[in-house]
Amino acid sequence: MRIHHQTGFDFKLEMTKKNVAVTSFGGLPLIRLALRKLGLIEEMRRFLLKEKGFADEVILEALILLLASGGRTLSDWTHLSGEIGFKRIYGTCPSVDTLERYLKRLEMTIPDRASSCGQAGYTTVLEKLHHLLIQKIWRLAGCPKRLTLDLDGTLIETHKREALYSYEGTKAYQPMNVYCPELSMVIAHEFRDGNVSPQEGYQRLVERCRKILPGVHFTVRTDAAGYQNDFLEWMTSNKIRYYLTARQAGSTDEWLAAERNWKPLIVNGINTGQEIADLSYPVSFKNRLELKWRSRTRRYIAIRREKDQPDLFGRYIYQVIVTNAVWETMEESIQQHRGRCGSVEYSHDQLKNQLGMGILPSNDFKVNSAWFSLGCLTHNLIRLLQNHVLTKSWQKLEIATLRFRFLRVAAIVIKKARQVILRFCENHPIYEIYCKAKRRLELLPI
Repeated sequence: MRIHHQTGFDFKLEMTKKNVAVTSFGGLPLIRLALRKLGLIEEMRRFLLKEKGFADEVILEALILLLASGGRTLSDWTHLSGEIGFKRIYGTCPSVDTLERYLKRLEMTIPDRASSCGQAGYTTVLEKLHHLLIQKIWRLAGCPKRLTLDLDGTLIETHKREALYSYEGTKAYQPMNVYCPELSMVIAHEFRDGNVSPQEGYQRLVERCRKILPGVHFTVRTDAAGYQNDFLEWMTSNKIRYYLTARQAGSTDEWLAAERNWKPLIVNGINTGQEIADLSYPVSFKNRLELKWRSRTRRYIAIRREKDQPDLFGRYIYQVIVTNAVWETMEESIQQHRGRCGSVEYSHDQLKNQLGMGILPSNDFKVNSAWFSLGCLTHNLIRLLQNHVLTKSWQKLEIATLRFRFLRVAAIVIKKARQVILRFCENHPIYEIYCKAKRRLELLPI
C-alpha cells in the first residue's frame, strides 16, 4: 500500500497566552555542568579582570555556550539570550557589548622570536584554561606516554580593515594548530597575521606542548613548511621522532632522477600503483663528520606516481618524506606520515566551518585571537563529552551533527527549589541518552 501526502499544505501562526519557558538549546546544560566538573569555572574566577559588573566566569561561559550552540558572530548572542528558556538555564545574560569589551581586556603573549612583519601570539589567561583542560583529558585517557603532534597552519580569509595579505594574495589571518589525534584535541595554537611566514613557530609550539605534558614522548608530523634544518636538529637532540614532507628545490630533481632502486608501494597487501625508494643522503658537505651524523639520524624516502599525461616536467609526480625513525621500514614511515592529513586537516574544518572560526568578529587582532582561543577550548570541551561522556556511537560524529542531534534539543525549562529542571515530552529519543550522559559526567574520575 502506498502512502500519499495531502495534495495541499498550509499553516498559520498563533501565540499562546501561557508564558512557557521553552528552549531549543536543551543540551547546553551538559556543557555548563562539564565546565564546573572540570574546574574551569573555578579557574576563571581567579582571573579578576573585572572589578564590577559581570564576573569573568559569567562572560567566558557565555562565549563558550555561544560557540557550542552554533553562533558565528558575537551578535548571535542576542538571539540565544532572548529565549526565556535559556535565561532560566543561564541566569542574567550580559549584553553583546559587554562580551566584546571583555575580549578587548584579554592580554596576549607575544613570543620573543615572533615575526617582525606581522603579529603572532596567544591569549594569556585563556591559555591557563587550555593547560588545565588538556592535562585532565590526558589523565582521563590513561596518561599515555606517547602522543602524536600534527602541526599545520590554515588561512582564514577576511575583509577586515586591519588584516594583512597572505602568501595567496588575499587578506587573511593564519592561525597555527597543534592537533593530537590520540586525544582528539587541539593541544596548542597560535593566532597570526596573514603575512607571517608559514615556516615560523614550529619549535615554539612543540616546546609549549612539552611544558603542558612533561614526560610524554612526542612524534611530530607536518608538511614542507616545517622542513627546517634547525628544527630537525632540535627534535633529534631532544629525542622527538618526526615525519615531514621535504621541500623539493635546488638539486632535488637531480638526485630523484638519478635514483634507480624503485619498488612498488604495497600497503596492507594492496599495490597502490605508486613506487618508493630509499634515497641516499642528498646534500653534499665539506664537513664529513657532520655528513656522517646526519646520514645516521635522517632518512629520505621518495614516493612517485605516473602522471595521467606526461609533460615537459617529466612523467612522474614526486614526494619526499624525511624522518629520524631510521629503523622503520619505508612503508611504516609513509603510513605514519600520511596519517597527518586525516587529523589536522579535519580539525581545521571543524573549527572553521562548524565552530564559527571562519568568521572573525573584530578589526582588533587581540579580540580575534581571543575568539579563536575560545573556539579551540570549545572544540576540546565538546570532544571530551564525545569521548568520555556520550556513548561510543557518538564519538565519531562531527560537531555540527552532534549539535543537531543533542545540543539543539527542545525542552521546557522549569525552576523549582533553586534547581533547573529540563522537561522532555514522553518517549523523546534523546531523553535516555541525556540521562546516561549526565550520570557519566557526574561520575567522571577527575
